[in-house]
Amino acid sequence: MINVRYFLVLDDSGQLHPNYPFSDVFVYGGILVREKDYHGINFDYTKFIDGIRKQMNITEELKTSMMKNNLRRRVLNKLKRYNFEQVFVGVKVSSLVRIDFADNRRVTTYKNYMIRRLIDELMQKGKIPDDCTCLNVHIDNQNVAHSSIDSLEGYLINYFNEDNLYNVHKEYTTTSFKCDFRVKYRDSSTSYMIQAADILANTKSHVLSGKTNLRKLLKEGYTILKLPNENVYKTS
Repeated sequence: MINVRYFLVLDDSGQLHPNYPFSDVFVYGGILVREKDYHGINFDYTKFIDGIRKQMNITEELKTSMMKNNLRRRVLNKLKRYNFEQVFVGVKVSSLVRIDFADNRRVTTYKNYMIRRLIDELMQKGKIPDDCTCLNVHIDNQNVAHSSIDSLEGYLINYFNEDNLYNVHKEYTTTSFKCDFRVKYRDSSTSYMIQAADILANTKSHVLSGKTNLRKLLKEGYTILKLPNENVYKTS
């Protein structure tokens, strides 16, 4: 059997909490890329970002919050050229009337649900092919509870595979999608692909909050899933 592996690299923007003062939108954004392309892209993007850091005499991580508009545009134009999918899932936080935001487990569960829904969307659109044997999900580890590592990985494995635990109460047709999942939480200071996901998520968050002029900086044909539905947003 030929191993067909993909990487889904994600970072978040905003906070999944109704009292967050800067935005009512919480977004996961990043890239979906085949394993055979991942390492070359990572090497090239690392060299590109290190070149910018050297020019600007920056010794620490180049964070999106440090970028002026011209630098943001330069980085996003670089990301447009790579052979990967730009992918996003967002939620309008004020529409989540049944979440107890004081319960960290409930919040983590909904974040896991958002990622699962994004993967489902990518499968339905054929972005993740039926013959994918393993999806490596890499997420920024900032503010992530240790328990969510196992909870997300197990959730994805059980949901998507033919023996999934969420349909034991009914007849279940064997699926052609027999995929393994590996979840890793990465330090953005050492993962340049997480840094790429950071600027993508941040940019899409601004777009969903009404800054439509930034949409043109994203790669044409990107995937966006808006929860709970399209109608609650100002723009796409």
